[in-house]
Amino acid sequence: MTAVVEPRETKKEPVESAPASLLAPFDLMRVDTQAIPVERTRGWIDHMLGFFVVPPHSRRWILAIAPLLALLAGGVAAAVDILIGAAFIGIVGLTVLTWNHPPIAGYAMVAAAPVIVGFSRGQVLPLLRPNEALLFALCGILGARWLLYNRRITFKMNRVDFCIGAIVLFGFLSPLLLQLGRLRPVSPDDIFYSLVFVRIALLYGLIRHTIRTPGQVRTAIGFSLAAATFLGVVGIMDSGNFLGFAEKLDPYFPSASYLTDDGRGAASIGNPIGFGVYQAINAQLALAMLLGGERPRRILAIPALVCSVAVFGSGQIGPVLSFCVGLVALALITRSTRRLISWSLPFLIVVSIIAVPLAQRRLTGLEGVAVPSSVREGIARIEGPDAGRALFEANPGSSWDVRIYNLETFFLPEFSESANLLLGVTPQARVSSPNKGEEFIWIESGHLWLLWSGGVPLFLTWFALIGVGMWTARRVMRTTVGPIGIAAAATFSILMTVNVAQTFDPHMTLRGTADILYPILALSVTGFAAKSMPRSANQTPVEVVS
Repeated sequence: MTAVVEPRETKKEPVESAPASLLAPFDLMRVDTQAIPVERTRGWIDHMLGFFVVPPHSRRWILAIAPLLALLAGGVAAAVDILIGAAFIGIVGLTVLTWNHPPIAGYAMVAAAPVIVGFSRGQVLPLLRPNEALLFALCGILGARWLLYNRRITFKMNRVDFCIGAIVLFGFLSPLLLQLGRLRPVSPDDIFYSLVFVRIALLYGLIRHTIRTPGQVRTAIGFSLAAATFLGVVGIMDSGNFLGFAEKLDPYFPSASYLTDDGRGAASIGNPIGFGVYQAINAQLALAMLLGGERPRRILAIPALVCSVAVFGSGQIGPVLSFCVGLVALALITRSTRRLISWSLPFLIVVSIIAVPLAQRRLTGLEGVAVPSSVREGIARIEGPDAGRALFEANPGSSWDVRIYNLETFFLPEFSESANLLLGVTPQARVSSPNKGEEFIWIESGHLWLLWSGGVPLFLTWFALIGVGMWTARRVMRTTVGPIGIAAAATFSILMTVNVAQTFDPHMTLRGTADILYPILALSVTGFAAKSMPRSANQTPVEVVS
């Protein structure tokens, strides 16, 4: 049986000519409040298991080699290691599924990448993080499939695509060429720091290429919310060190903090700041689904609540502040302020019970001052993990004083040269630390990091991406119904959230944040590619009102 997913009805006249839609623009995204028809439910299931709805004759060869693959994996597991055998089965299975149903590549990146991003470079694979290896592998599979079957680009470039391309130009290519032009050696670290811009472009392009229909967008959002809910629960456990979760996670996903039980949850992302913004993005995505009338509402309320609490469980002020700004933007763009306020009561109850005790330890020292140099020198003489505990107890609260001191001492003086301000200093977002026991000092201001890495061109390109992305999201939300419009509404507030968070940390490429920001941005512009997409037996492109 081949399932057909029908697009939602759209208004044929321009939105500006419909006064009702101007009074309530988010009504375009709401669905009927009646029970979900059986046909629609079957369509969702078909999209979730898209590989299994292809005609049987086209997958007979897969069924034939499946026993051989199982025997081979069993032999590898018996000869080497059971984990290697399981990994072999997963790699082969993902390869086969992606080859036969490309959207699975997008689902895999949205769901799996944030879970495995916390592994350090070289911890599992040489040179690469597992999420980077997964991205490159999926791009290779899709590239080989494209060379064999298609050899045509089937989507049109839009303004967001050009902004992503400009980021690669001014973040990757231009800084490396300037290093050569200045007769400076290009180190492997320079290349690695520059390649992060290529990685986010590949991630954005993979989602743009594979996720093309409303059902696929809905499925991708579902995978993202499922992964975020799982990580949110783990992060809350990590933040409070319930059942010793902090100590259990640290050997596999080492955190950048001095202590493993300092009240900052990071789950498997390994960075509490990136974890907090990642949860804020998914919380807004879940709220947009609820505001857009998606079902089942009780299921969608779970990620909305868990992710919102996990933002506070991160123990970081930046993610909490940016999350609040994002909620205001979501309420304004959807004209749903009253509904969000009415939903906030159970959230505030849960936060008062769970999140406030988790953050209390971090907030008690906000009025403190910087740790004196004499105390730091004494702490530096302490060996082992006790050094981290001594530093934390010396100033248990905010690190704002340390951030400002580092910026004023190590980074801002470099911009006294006009060439450095215009073209950037170096691709590396760090300098060598003169302090004992500390190898590097990182830039803890995302906007300053843009000037440091790519100069004024990269700085302006980031704000161009934010402005163009918000304008595009607003237009898609007003002209496209269903999950694509919902993704666009969420993207509007998410871009505002990330830009506020970028003030404090480089969330543009930070693990956790970048692994969900660019996929959601790609989902929101799916409607622009609908007119150029070919129709297939089980995929109907969304209709776009121009």
